[in-house]
Amino acid sequence: DISTLISKFKDVGLTEKDMVTLSGAHTIGKARCATFSSRLMGVQPDSTIQTEYLTSLQQLCTQGFVINNNTLAALDLETPVTFDNQYYANLRSGEGLLKTDQLLYSNGSETTRELVEFYIQNQPAFFENFKTSMIKMGNIQPLTGTSGEIRRNCKFINSYSSA
Repeated sequence: DISTLISKFKDVGLTEKDMVTLSGAHTIGKARCATFSSRLMGVQPDSTIQTEYLTSLQQLCTQGFVINNNTLAALDLETPVTFDNQYYANLRSGEGLLKTDQLLYSNGSETTRELVEFYIQNQPAFFENFKTSMIKMGNIQPLTGTSGEIRRNCKFINSYSSA
């Protein structure tokens, strides 16, 4: 939920504004169906997804009744290879691919929803705030030694042998 997202960003020194701003990076790139398929299926698909978008994602990600987890979907349908503010307009339209993205608008706090609306109207402000938040995020120190690890593969905890 949105409060968990806000808390996780706050834990590393980032604000709600940073969270919404940095999420705008999802205006480019793709995600595998495995990442968002839980929103598409079941008795009750995620109600925050716009109906036509839901149908197109279901068609993209399924073969018969089976999810094809390796299929890729654009994070931003309208301008998938352009860094712009279209991502935020997609959220307002119910076309946020990832649940965490759509939460910023559909089930967000007053602040997150207002920032989405602001960035829809003000692309230069998004660009400027993105630079600031990206620098701030880049200054987060990774946990190392006994406090954490830098993973060789981000999907898996490093394994150490005692030999």
